[in-house]
Amino acid sequence: MGTNPDHKNDTLRIYYPHPSLGNNDSVRCDQSIWSDIGASGKLKHGDKVKPQYSVLVVGGGIGGMTLAHGLARAGMQVRVIESSQRTDQQGTGIFLLGNSLRALDQLGLADACIAAGTGWDTVSVRNDAGHETKVQRPPRTFRPDAPGAIGVMRPKLAEVLESHALAGGVRIDYRTTVEDFEQIPGGVSYRLSSGETGRCDLLVAADGTYSKTRTKVFGAEYKPTYAGQGAWRFTVERLSSFDGFALYKHHDGRTVGCLPLSEALCYYFFLENSKEHQHFPEAELSTMFRQRLAGFSAPELVEAMARCDGSRYVSYRPFDILLMPAPWYKGRVALLGDAAHAVTPQLTSGGGMAIEDAVVLTEELSTCTGIDEALAAYSSRRFDRVRRIYDTSLAICQAEQDPHADGTRAVELLMEGYGLLAQPF
Repeated sequence: MGTNPDHKNDTLRIYYPHPSLGNNDSVRCDQSIWSDIGASGKLKHGDKVKPQYSVLVVGGGIGGMTLAHGLARAGMQVRVIESSQRTDQQGTGIFLLGNSLRALDQLGLADACIAAGTGWDTVSVRNDAGHETKVQRPPRTFRPDAPGAIGVMRPKLAEVLESHALAGGVRIDYRTTVEDFEQIPGGVSYRLSSGETGRCDLLVAADGTYSKTRTKVFGAEYKPTYAGQGAWRFTVERLSSFDGFALYKHHDGRTVGCLPLSEALCYYFFLENSKEHQHFPEAELSTMFRQRLAGFSAPELVEAMARCDGSRYVSYRPFDILLMPAPWYKGRVALLGDAAHAVTPQLTSGGGMAIEDAVVLTEELSTCTGIDEALAAYSSRRFDRVRRIYDTSLAICQAEQDPHADGTRAVELLMEGYGLLAQPF
């Protein structure tokens, strides 16, 4: 056994060749325990040693940054490698349901995220003229005094996650990539785009739907497929009367949704069915979005379209989906978030599933006797739950592509999906 006192954090890093950890793994204990160990370097019977690993997280999105914060909070050494700059994020939003808030709360993040966005409790279905035909209130599954869900601008959410990760001691390298890595006994060696080389006990791929890390480790045969649908999104000023998730159904089958993101902003989305995997020129997106909402006469939609003049953010993204088979790890490389499961957005659960992944992986790495056991437990706990959410979300997507459907089945599936999300993870 070797020792390496870490005076900066007033802790002792103990390299202990335990058969369940591997010779290169490490554990961490408080300095008070170090004083009890003494010159012999031996732990007394009953001393509690908290597992501590060095973890390289590839991808600084929602899942990756949540994981980084959670692991650092558990006393581990964490570094995040992110190819973009945080400020590169566009002005789009995200919805976090009660399951996401419960997960964030386990890491001490829920209240900060709620404060960064705006809460809502109702789901309303309206016709093309804006008249409500159905209103439902999903249960508050986080806590009674908190909203059932929140909408938040992605840059605001990224700011919250980044600030908490940095405060916990996480190192974040923006505009950096992992150029190469190799599994070695007890860990992973890597080389960054900066030329720096290093070693970690665990590498977590949180680099999204088109994960290069996943491809290198699991093979090119695992790649996303097109779901037959895409979404237009338009961020605009929010009407004061708008206070929940609304779906507008046109008699010709078209659907427009609206989600509040803050006291001042919301975004409208339009689901477009297409057999082709489409992409459009950025300069034409505003005009094309207005064209797709022609015929909706709801006053709030008419007002929003009048502001779709090219000065506000409009995007289009086809839905590329993937569900990796279990297990979600190979050796000392694990998958997290969209790298393991890219779902259609009908349940607004992609970010939430990544947050849950981060919480579960943090729990298992903090409590299991070794990394191999932790990764097996993580994959086992997550796969069945994610598969059910993936299947339900895809079923809603497919129901929306049925030209003869009136939308009833899609709404039923939506509420079923909310019920699944409310279950423990």
